[in-house]
Amino acid sequence: MDNNLEQKLSFNNINYYLIIIILALLYYVSGRISLDLLSGYNIVNVGVFASEGFALAFILYFGKSVWPGIFIGQFILAYTNHIGLISSVEISFINSLEALLGLYLFQKLKLNIHLKTSRDIFGFIFLIVFILQPFSSLFSHFSLIFHSLVTQNVFDSIFSWWFGNVMGQLLVTPFALLFLLNYKKINFLEYLLYTISFALFFYLVAIIFSISNVLLLLSISLPVLVYIVSKKGMLYGSAINVAIAIISSYSIYIHTGAFQMSSSLDNIINYNLFVLAHILASFIVGVQEEEKKNHEKELKELIAKEIAKNQEQQLLLIQQSRLAQMGEMISMIAHQWRQPLNSLMLSNQLVVSKYTKGKLDEASIEYFKKNSQMLIRQMSQTIDDFKNFFTPHKEKEMFCVNEIIKSALNMVKDLYMQENISLSFHEKEYLYTFGHPNELGQAILNITNNAKDALLENSVEDKEIKISLSKEKHTIILEISDNAGGIPEEIIDKIFDPYFSTKSKKNGTGLGLYMTKMIINEQLDAKVEVKNTLFGARFTIQLKEER
Repeated sequence: MDNNLEQKLSFNNINYYLIIIILALLYYVSGRISLDLLSGYNIVNVGVFASEGFALAFILYFGKSVWPGIFIGQFILAYTNHIGLISSVEISFINSLEALLGLYLFQKLKLNIHLKTSRDIFGFIFLIVFILQPFSSLFSHFSLIFHSLVTQNVFDSIFSWWFGNVMGQLLVTPFALLFLLNYKKINFLEYLLYTISFALFFYLVAIIFSISNVLLLLSISLPVLVYIVSKKGMLYGSAINVAIAIISSYSIYIHTGAFQMSSSLDNIINYNLFVLAHILASFIVGVQEEEKKNHEKELKELIAKEIAKNQEQQLLLIQQSRLAQMGEMISMIAHQWRQPLNSLMLSNQLVVSKYTKGKLDEASIEYFKKNSQMLIRQMSQTIDDFKNFFTPHKEKEMFCVNEIIKSALNMVKDLYMQENISLSFHEKEYLYTFGHPNELGQAILNITNNAKDALLENSVEDKEIKISLSKEKHTIILEISDNAGGIPEEIIDKIFDPYFSTKSKKNGTGLGLYMTKMIINEQLDAKVEVKNTLFGARFTIQLKEER
């Protein structure tokens, strides 16, 4: 029970008195109906005694302060059934104490009143069957025996009290408790539609058609109940169980259908077992569905958590990769600047030399001016080219694959030439695809840089990197191959894994090819694979052609 709710219920609060009155009326009316519809002796009833179910539900939901409603309802019910004043007070006190005991044990065992788990359901059943009702039936019968009010076999009377109260709590407590817990969220039109539709269906087969075979009646009603509980939950199933109990009780009252022999104790027990089968079915199916939902919810939360964790890790990898790319970019810029810087230094030395010799004329100054401006513009253009190339495009666009390959190779051709690496590009036609062009360029540079490192490490004499571009149907085939001897077969399946590197001596991060695959798969919606050829490794990128 919600502690805040119990705190709001005080003796000075009008809501408190209203709840006490409602509980007392429900206790008395439901008890009166139970006794009238089924066989019983005074207040001893072997059939479903609904009052006990309302009592336990209210005290679990509202808390211990509503026990006077139980006492009042039970007292009126007992006293109007020819039970003496003292005995009526004693029984009312015992039943109130039983409900308080149920609340205490629920809290002590940490059972959830929403009854959503197997532990809650089994704990709920155990408390009712083995603690609460043995307590109620035994102590109440001591009062009846003491006042000479038990005229039938004592054992039968105790059994009837225990069985009827057990059935009342198993049937009515989930119905009333789940209703109180969910009434603000219930779609009452749907709730009533399901309950009334089933009640009409069951009334038709049990009363109108008057099916007399209990197993046949069970085989008709039980699958429908199971289906509804699996779709709508135990809230709907508990209401339908109450409808089943009322209609079955009515069939006994009018002497028709499967339970028409109202004078037979065995027949009433069969009726109880029939109702109990539906109750247990709704418990089992309802808990399974609830635990399935909870499992799916937990699984979704776990997946979302892992996705977020993976995204965070990917961002870290991207950042590390970009730092590595920045280092490579600075190295390339430095290489591209080396020649114009040398030329600028020579021009500067020439001007200084002529000045010291007194031979500096306007022609020399003009040559130095034009030449230095040209070299500075060249260096500035180099920075712009690299900046534009490594800046990611936010929006996807259609682009020419040939131009991106040429732009990428243009940045590294001098550096590769210095390492005596032959870099060639074979193309047949201009091909277009859709995606992020600069990302493709970065992927090409990552692959060619790995090929360059392999060629240098293996001390290949005639170093070659060949790039070819072709088309098969509507697929663009971009191949990058080298003659560095290939990738060892034991690691070829791992080279796209993060942090996997064969360049530990050169402080390889193991992120280049991993990022390459990520870029190709995610940014370009393409595929990349690697195979060994007779001379070396060949990377194949498959892109979708756009026209």
